[in-house]
Amino acid sequence: MKRGSVSAIVNLVEPWAALEPLTTQRPVGTLPFGGRYRLLDFPLSSATNAGIQNVMVAAPRSGRSVMDHLRSGRDWNLDSIRGGLFMYPYNDLQLVSVEKKATLLHHYYDNAMLFLKRSQSEYTVVMGTRNVSNIDLRALTRYHEERDNPITTVYKSIDPNTLAPDHTILQLTAKGMATAVVPADKAKLKKTAKTVAKNLGIYLLSTVDLIDILQEANRRGVLISLEELMMQAVMQQNANAFEYTGFYANIHDVSSYYAANMAILDETNFRALFYSSRQIYTKVKNEVPTFFAQGSQFRASLCGTGGYIEGQVEHSVIFRNVLINRDSQIKDAVIMQGTRIGAGTQIENAVIDKNVVIGPNLVLKGQPNQPLVIRKGAHIFKQTEVVASD
Repeated sequence: MKRGSVSAIVNLVEPWAALEPLTTQRPVGTLPFGGRYRLLDFPLSSATNAGIQNVMVAAPRSGRSVMDHLRSGRDWNLDSIRGGLFMYPYNDLQLVSVEKKATLLHHYYDNAMLFLKRSQSEYTVVMGTRNVSNIDLRALTRYHEERDNPITTVYKSIDPNTLAPDHTILQLTAKGMATAVVPADKAKLKKTAKTVAKNLGIYLLSTVDLIDILQEANRRGVLISLEELMMQAVMQQNANAFEYTGFYANIHDVSSYYAANMAILDETNFRALFYSSRQIYTKVKNEVPTFFAQGSQFRASLCGTGGYIEGQVEHSVIFRNVLINRDSQIKDAVIMQGTRIGAGTQIENAVIDKNVVIGPNLVLKGQPNQPLVIRKGAHIFKQTEVVASD
């Protein structure tokens, strides 16, 4: 791919309510994943692996957690003299007052258009963060250039029984073109259908065409998300449909987030996502390895750096700087950075957010399809506090 020929917009303005309390203080894109990564790392890494040097990140709120993770963009090789990483916060219309919306009516997409005009790129790829994948954007660009339609969208063939009501799917013609993006609960699927084209929220089109779409939206005073504009563009112009065949996980609620973390404990999935020819990059921290004390047990799990393990861990994802005291038992759990777990405590089918302190001899158990969630920074020292904190 020619240097500078493609720019990228990573859109963090995504539905977050179903993921609370995990998204109370952060957008979906900065949710921790896989022991050391964030969901934002996957589209950024795809851009880096394709040689893309101009990346815009549209953050829904102030962007504090986003900037804390991204910093200068150096970890993704996006701190270059030409191009680089550009962040535009305060894009979530649900958090904007009525008075502010009135001023945005014909200017909502101004920042995106300014970025695109200055990028001087031939194409732009628009990506979200809810669909975990490791896509080859070079192959996507070649596929687009070989076809006539003005826009190319990406899908994953999945079992229709795994669809959630808020998923979107592509309507495909016999020749493989996408004519619309529709919600799964409104799609008229054949009872005999063995697979459906799950929309991955990735769209590639000419930068000039995207600027025209944004200008027209501003002119008409359309206040909808960039993702909704892209779905409308697919329906209005028809699109090439590019099939992604690698590992995929959709994050749309707490259960799906938990299931996605559990899925990468399978070695096949882990290698498909992280050990392909395309590396996944993240914020680098120079820390010592996790220390495993004598008598500790660690089975079929992932573990970040800087931790201290005395207890038993089985089939769990443990992030950085986690302390697990003696005689504690952790099973089928996601334990995020900086958490402290007291001696003799049992945790199963749970998601423990960052910097949580859990006292000794407690029992925290959820269900595989409905994990127990402990919110960020919670301190729990009594069994009666467990339910109140989920």
